[in-house]
Amino acid sequence: MNKKMVARLLRVQKHSLWETAILQRLGDRETQQDRAGYRVASDASCCILVAADGLGGHQGGEEAAAAAVSAMLESWRGQPGTDEATLRRCIDEAQEQVAEVSRRFAHEARTTCVALVLGQSEACWSHLGDSRLYVFRQGDTIYKSKDHSVARLMLQSGELNEEEARTGPEQGRLYKSLGPDTGQEYQVSQTAVTSEDRYVLCTDGFWVNVSEAEMGAALQAPDLEEAFGALADLAVTRARGESDNVTVCAARPLFEVG
Repeated sequence: MNKKMVARLLRVQKHSLWETAILQRLGDRETQQDRAGYRVASDASCCILVAADGLGGHQGGEEAAAAAVSAMLESWRGQPGTDEATLRRCIDEAQEQVAEVSRRFAHEARTTCVALVLGQSEACWSHLGDSRLYVFRQGDTIYKSKDHSVARLMLQSGELNEEEARTGPEQGRLYKSLGPDTGQEYQVSQTAVTSEDRYVLCTDGFWVNVSEAEMGAALQAPDLEEAFGALADLAVTRARGESDNVTVCAARPLFEVG
């Protein structure tokens, strides 16, 4: 298998509201345990982006990530929307399907998940684990999701600095994820959309090795596929033979607000 894995581009049609790109690299792993997907409503009024990273320390991580993404996209397609209730319904369905993977294979299957629904007037997002969402405006970061990781807790308490939290072993120790224990609490955020807003969803194989400034600059590039494809390659190169799977989803509006 090609270690760099062919880039995938899913672009919204011209009549739609959002331009999106999804790119993946295998990195230096034997299998691709990341999954990502995109869906647009039949009337093109809104869309959903999802990324998941199967946890390598748990058997069935690849199956868990695939189940989570598939369940969220199917649940959303049946009743699309950009409100909190819609997103919670999708996440809860994903949780059930990942739990079913655990039951079916008789082992603990887990995955991170980050999901974003976008319309012309509002955006809504949530995550579990250390797959992240970034919101940019004019190249600057205005929001970054907080990892459900031991590293973040130690950073908050002052036990680690930013670099240690980003690259140390505690970064991969998660206290929240989709898995067999149903009913986990998670936060859903919602905000009004402006035509200056840009979004990035990514797994840790991407954000550990790519800076926010580089993401913000890529979101301003004429071609999202080319810009984020280059960043995905850069993430693999910077890991120097120890690259995790890399997944990044980017979205920017094709409309003006106001």
